[in-house]
Amino acid sequence: MGNKIVVPFLATLVLASVHLAQAQQAKMYRVGVILEGGPYYAVVDGLKYGLREFGFEEGRQYVLEIRDLKGDRHAAEEAARNLERGKVDLIHAVATSVAIAAKRATTDVPIVFVMGGDPVVAGLVESYASPGGATHGHPLSFE
Repeated sequence: MGNKIVVPFLATLVLASVHLAQAQQAKMYRVGVILEGGPYYAVVDGLKYGLREFGFEEGRQYVLEIRDLKGDRHAAEEAARNLERGKVDLIHAVATSVAIAAKRATTDVPIVFVMGGDPVVAGLVESYASPGGATHGHPLSFE
């Protein structure tokens, strides 16, 4: 009789651990995207394409929360603060001015950026070898 109780108990534990492992894998990452609008949407298309190439599916492993500044660069800091308050996992800043504003406005969210200039000269990173900042030590992966 003891074995009849132990086997279902062990099966329940195994199934529960598998379910928990699947639930952990199903985390939906929230990526805040800040851009000035217009032609900058091509960068978002490239981001989606690149993630898809690595097997990541929008709506399944990640969701993009896009903040279109509609050309108003002054709105970038507020957009970044709102995304940080909304607990996004990452901010993707499109353009140098947006990246600088996001860095100024946030403290805890890692920021990745697209820009045409030198990020060291712009003050976005300490150096290429050791960028530092909010991304340092923050393990974000879509695994």
